[in-house]
Amino acid sequence: MTTLFQPTGVNPQGLTALIRNLGRDCPPTQYLREFLKNSIEACERTGEDLGLIRLDFNEMIFQEGGFYKLAFTDNGDGMSAEQMLSLLNSLSASGGIANQHQNYGVGAKISALTRNHAGIQYESWKDGKGYCVFICYQPEGDVYGIQGFVTGTGEPIYARPISDDDKPDMIGDHGTRVTLMGMNPTQDTMHPPHGVPGTREQWITNYLNTRFFTLPSNIEITARVGYCHPLESPEQNHLQVITGYQEIANHHCHEYGQLRLADATAHWWILPEDCAIQGHTALINQGEIFDISDSRSQRLGHFGIVVGRNRIILMIEPDEAVQNTARTNLIKPDGSGLNWNAWQDEFRANMPEPIRNFIDSLLNSRSRVAHSNHILQRLRKLFFLYRLSGYKGLKDPATVTAEINPQEMAQAPSDPLNESPPAVETQPPAEEEHDLSFFPKVQWTNEAQSPQLTGRAAEYVALSNLILANRDFKGFADLMTYFTQRYADTEQYPELVIDVVMEAAEQALMECVAGVLSLEGQPNWHANHIHLALTPEALSTAVMQRYWVSGYIDQAIREKLQKIS
Repeated sequence: MTTLFQPTGVNPQGLTALIRNLGRDCPPTQYLREFLKNSIEACERTGEDLGLIRLDFNEMIFQEGGFYKLAFTDNGDGMSAEQMLSLLNSLSASGGIANQHQNYGVGAKISALTRNHAGIQYESWKDGKGYCVFICYQPEGDVYGIQGFVTGTGEPIYARPISDDDKPDMIGDHGTRVTLMGMNPTQDTMHPPHGVPGTREQWITNYLNTRFFTLPSNIEITARVGYCHPLESPEQNHLQVITGYQEIANHHCHEYGQLRLADATAHWWILPEDCAIQGHTALINQGEIFDISDSRSQRLGHFGIVVGRNRIILMIEPDEAVQNTARTNLIKPDGSGLNWNAWQDEFRANMPEPIRNFIDSLLNSRSRVAHSNHILQRLRKLFFLYRLSGYKGLKDPATVTAEINPQEMAQAPSDPLNESPPAVETQPPAEEEHDLSFFPKVQWTNEAQSPQLTGRAAEYVALSNLILANRDFKGFADLMTYFTQRYADTEQYPELVIDVVMEAAEQALMECVAGVLSLEGQPNWHANHIHLALTPEALSTAVMQRYWVSGYIDQAIREKLQKIS
């Protein structure tokens, strides 16, 4: 029967361009994940009790030439010569072979070919027979393909038979070894790619244990640590078992648990001080970890973790999510983004008791002392100045300005305990006057509890309308030092000075944030401008005024000392 349909074809150069473009989307370590997944699936297909996978340098190549070439070796089901030629020389295979070895179709080749122009060597044994296939880049034709071998008769073959002398000890009748040659024959492919975190000795184990949440319990996965050190030093050069992140987090934490959300499960851990691992958020899907965000970001803060973020791990496992094409993140099945805001709202409303207690334990008694009542009393009758537009009953700005007497403002008491604000004749409507929830609350912390604030004055957590103020900030500490020295002859000066400085800092931060929020919706003030104005850096510069704040603190201290005496 004649069909009026012609399948789409790709010429070799077009395929090369496609591989390059897709390869750019892959992180430089993605190939570790791809080849390990290949090996895991190969071991699972055997149905045997114990699978073995090893990431190590190819010992034969090292002995012959002294070059370190990373090899992935497993005792999985292996591939025949026919399977290797079919799977390895196309971007994706079809039919039954593709269903059994689907990861060889796209992920491994896309992530590895562009980083291994010198070649990728596949050695595989099935039913006791071994074959070698070598894929490389041909610069003359600008194409990737299988490099043939010339036989004794001069005939080319593309799957070369190999003997048991070439077979690793861990492989019996079946298994595979894949060796990465790099961009040139002498490149050390055990060395970490440029920009990859971790040391030369442990970057592979670090990556795998943070990429995989769980790993099959019936497969022993090991990776070489310290390959650059002598083999005679087993404490430096040895094989380390890869367990996955869950086992590591469970081992290090004080307490862990799960919280069921509407469409996901939240896994949480509380870490001890000076722990080897740090707090972060991430996503989990099919035993893998995605979208890691460390404690310096505000994501944990949006979950309600206002302090101690370096000691809280929070991983969300969505019920319905799929990996994107590059397998670097998760999306909904329809291609849209995941709803972090909904998870954060639900988690804050139902925060596990151990986490709530942990946060409370970090907030010492002094940090709980609230100056907000005094500050709000001073700001109450100036509230309308924080509504730049759309405010009911707001008079003409020129009229309002004229009705504020500068002399009265200057002569008004500045005692922080004085609840009478400067005289202002213009009054906003009563219901608006008392709507003081507009002003954010301030919570004090320090750099040990909130490392993300190191060298910064404060951080604004929008979802909680909360300012996290850093008591260790040098701008605050210098004021405390200056005034404690100035009033060194006063018996109660340390506590009094600290209290006044902290209250002044709180008011400055509250006014700064409220002022920025009042610009929302104004012409030429877009969401990104508001965000930039509320960054820790912006808040730090806002509280670095010295002339006015020093005058206020000095007067407040003297007035308090007079009341004490």
